[in-house]
Amino acid sequence: MERLELIEALKHLPDRVEAEVAGLPEGALTRRPGKGEWSIKEVVGHLRYAEEVRSKRLYMVWSQTDPAFTPFDEVATVREHNYQEADMSTLLADLRRLRLETVDLLSDAVDWTRTGSQPGVGRRSLRQLAERARDHDANHLAQIRALKVAQGETTSA
Repeated sequence: MERLELIEALKHLPDRVEAEVAGLPEGALTRRPGKGEWSIKEVVGHLRYAEEVRSKRLYMVWSQTDPAFTPFDEVATVREHNYQEADMSTLLADLRRLRLETVDLLSDAVDWTRTGSQPGVGRRSLRQLAERARDHDANHLAQIRALKVAQGETTSA
């Protein structure tokens, strides 16, 4: 995938998430399919927090020489932020704002070969981080759709 196509794909995550959750009642948003599994609201909260982390990491790669990333525990983060109680419109607005920062940074970045290092993962370039974001988005959008189907909610296009 070309750089501009990748940026364009990333740009649309907030719209896609918003379309998936539009019109869902609070009960559908907060229903967990099983013990230790995430609700739709928690998936959206995770996407929001992951975007905050990603934006910081991309900025570090863009502005520093081979920075080291601090790992985070996504399960603990979802629990600590209590996304079940969060307002969905606030989560979506935050996700949109943070993703716009990511898209702007990637659009301005001249050298997509600059790298940062993640413990347990190794070095990743701006391009690889952007590709990982695209894949992460697709996985969690599929997760939201599966949660809706399991609850008998209709899926969006």
